[in-house]
Amino acid sequence: MSCSQSALAQVSIAAGYVSFLTSFIAQIPQVLETYVDKTVEGLSPLFLLAWLVGDITSLGGAILTDQLPFQIILAIYFLINDVFICGQYYYYGVLHENKLATPGHERMETEERITLVRSRSSDRHIEPNLNQRSWLAGLLCLSTGVRGMALGESFRVTSANSTAASQAGEVLAWAGALCYVGARIPQLYKNYQRKSTDGLSPFLFINTLLANTTYNVSIFTSCKFLEETNKWEFVMNELPFIVGSAGTVLFDFAYFYQHYVLYAEDMRLRRLETHLSNDETTPLL
Repeated sequence: MSCSQSALAQVSIAAGYVSFLTSFIAQIPQVLETYVDKTVEGLSPLFLLAWLVGDITSLGGAILTDQLPFQIILAIYFLINDVFICGQYYYYGVLHENKLATPGHERMETEERITLVRSRSSDRHIEPNLNQRSWLAGLLCLSTGVRGMALGESFRVTSANSTAASQAGEVLAWAGALCYVGARIPQLYKNYQRKSTDGLSPFLFINTLLANTTYNVSIFTSCKFLEETNKWEFVMNELPFIVGSAGTVLFDFAYFYQHYVLYAEDMRLRRLETHLSNDETTPLL
């Protein structure tokens, strides 16, 4: 039986499609989150900048190293998403200075928020449990999209000739990988400073974790890897793309720990505040 008909090859193809689809929609939840919140108070500008630079360098690397056309088109699509999110950051954060924030997302100290929630709750005879944590949600989640990703077996085209262009492309690919891995660090630090993950969509990180994980599964179960005699050389050729995806997984889990454990109480308070505020504005029949 040929490799292309083996079970691992089918796993590679399936993982590649999952990686493609989840990364394709990865940034959409964040766009919607910002639109609903009307504020970018929770977003680190360095996070967005690193993501933007990473996509620019990855696009350049994909062109110079002669990647497949769909990979270049996908890199352009990611770049367009980045520009849109940066546009949201400018509109809500710079132009309006986060003053359009909807209830539950305004800049406010934790004690002020607790006092506000308690006062609104007492008016409706609601006793908020301020110690409840979303442990179930945290267990369910125990996943900037994948760049230069795999789809089945055709995930990378490597030129046999080591030209100046291909060498420059490798440098850009490594720069993009480092940007993707490092982008989470300023965002996690901002969350730590605010003691909140408000403003960040957990579905963004779920999508990226799933996309990055299946991306690497697709590589290491592909026939190109399994049939390669010099697997070390193969891995070294793919290393920027592997590092750019696998390197983000640890930071994704760090975000989940912040969101579902460390700062779960802040998120619960914000949801309750939003609910109570909506009740105040709902007209009586």
